[in-house]
Amino acid sequence: MTPLDLSTYDGPATRGDIERFAVLYRAVFTAPPWNEDEARVDEFRARLADDTHRPGFRALVAQLDGDWAGFTTAWPTQPPFPTGRAYGAVRDQLGPARTDELLLGALEIDEVAVVPAAQGHGVGGRLLTATLATAPDRRAWLLTWTTSPQAVGFYRRQGWHPAEPNPSAAEELVVFLSPDHR
Repeated sequence: MTPLDLSTYDGPATRGDIERFAVLYRAVFTAPPWNEDEARVDEFRARLADDTHRPGFRALVAQLDGDWAGFTTAWPTQPPFPTGRAYGAVRDQLGPARTDELLLGALEIDEVAVVPAAQGHGVGGRLLTATLATAPDRRAWLLTWTTSPQAVGFYRRQGWHPAEPNPSAAEELVVFLSPDHR
């Protein structure tokens, strides 16, 4: 496989390339198993523009022969634990005390996207490893949905482990912790 180039983008650089991020997001998330529609791509575009203003925001872009093959977005989770988006479901999954203990101050990896043609070639693993290298004390977290067994399996193969959910938590959400995060 062609060598992979990784580039780090801060908030302003990401805002300047939002459409390229949206094109890659569309290629990944409108396909199965996600099957998102164009409205969700528009939501991503707006969400990314907002996220770039978070303290410590960064994106990592993987390129193969100059073409974007994937990206991650991440930032440290600031107190108090956020609301909106899927944050309420995360808090329900772990409970308030465990959410604060495990996730506050840890690197939140919000998006991991690899174009279909580059999947299965180590791009996602390299992106995840490089993103994790910037995590405080190698503490990071992300979430995915059980509707994508491929994603769940990928994170497990990378050494990530699910946080133990509350017994009454919904089963469709999985909060993963980085390999060294306990």
